[in-house]
Amino acid sequence: MKPTINLITYASVLAKQESNAIIDTHRELFDALNECFDVNVILHQDMKNGLPHGTNLVFIATGGTEGMVVNEYDALPHPITLLTDGKANSLAASLELSNWVRNQGDECSIIHGSMSSIVDCVKNLVDGKLLSGKRIGVIGSPSNWLVASGVDYAQAEERWGVEYVDIPLSMVDDYYAQTNDEDAKGIAESFVNKAAGCIEPDNAEIIKAVRLYLAIKRVAKEYKLDALTIQCFSLIPTTCTTGCLALALLNDEGIVAGCEGDLQSIFTMLFVKTITGKDSFMANPAFIDTEKNEIILAHCTIGLCQTREYIIRSHFESQSGVAIQGLLPEGDVTIVKIGGKNLDLCAILEGKIIENQNDERKCRTQIRIALDPKTSNVSYFLNESIGNHHIVVQGKHADKLRKQFTY
Repeated sequence: MKPTINLITYASVLAKQESNAIIDTHRELFDALNECFDVNVILHQDMKNGLPHGTNLVFIATGGTEGMVVNEYDALPHPITLLTDGKANSLAASLELSNWVRNQGDECSIIHGSMSSIVDCVKNLVDGKLLSGKRIGVIGSPSNWLVASGVDYAQAEERWGVEYVDIPLSMVDDYYAQTNDEDAKGIAESFVNKAAGCIEPDNAEIIKAVRLYLAIKRVAKEYKLDALTIQCFSLIPTTCTTGCLALALLNDEGIVAGCEGDLQSIFTMLFVKTITGKDSFMANPAFIDTEKNEIILAHCTIGLCQTREYIIRSHFESQSGVAIQGLLPEGDVTIVKIGGKNLDLCAILEGKIIENQNDERKCRTQIRIALDPKTSNVSYFLNESIGNHHIVVQGKHADKLRKQFTY
């Protein structure tokens, strides 16, 4: 089945307004698009009737259309992507409009060029909608120290097609109370048996952590979540355990899961998973060496499947519950962060894991990464960092991720 694109079409009052006439005038463009897409031509005056499901572009068919677009600007799908083949002064009109849109403080891009390059650009745009319909659960609220990590839910849905769903933290407490030790026993035994070691937690602590996993998993299933982030520190007083193991197991099962209620980081994790097919983990920068172009990243949870082996530890800050000290394979990694309230900022760096560390003054999973000096500079973290948490995925994925972000 071909993907669907909707061309919200503007033509000058001096031009024929019927869809068939517009298609005939731009026959080469429509022939090229029809090879790869199901194309809906929607005259701008009919936009009020709603748009079919698909990827939306604003097709500028002629010059003299700038005022029409400006008058209907608020009703158009944002961010704005203009399509023009250059005929009938359509490129000139598109350039004027793109400047006007940017002057409003909004984003605007133009798809133009040879027929093959236009088709490629539209393909990238369609691929960029791979997150459309994905649901991100926000269990509780963002931790109060995440002062620069908020997201405008409406803008996120308009730009990326993702839906953020607020879920009360009390639901996890209720479901946790409804679990019992017997429910958790088999999972706990498997977790312990596969570990390379266990230092602080005893069996009772591990059982509680598994019960919390079962409670969060139940919430994810009920809300049909593709991803979730949880206000994990607030669960410690009510459940007497930590969410680190729960998030690790959820990630292993294909439910993208992050902690601290970090709205931007969980979107980044979902983006990475969708585009690369690989799991990732969220980490804090713990030390930056500008002379060596290296960074140490650390956190208390990581999917077990991402490690070559793991040690069962307590949570670093609270010295309680269960956390994961993951030992990762040395080799290529990509560090990613998508941020800004509209999820319109992106940082992507590449490097190699050169060491797993074991420093008792840091979160349990600790990796030292040497950034690629040709493509990535560690000074980004000191001068331009998009918040604190960054996402690490094993392998080299920078080109693919950049292509999808800049659709």
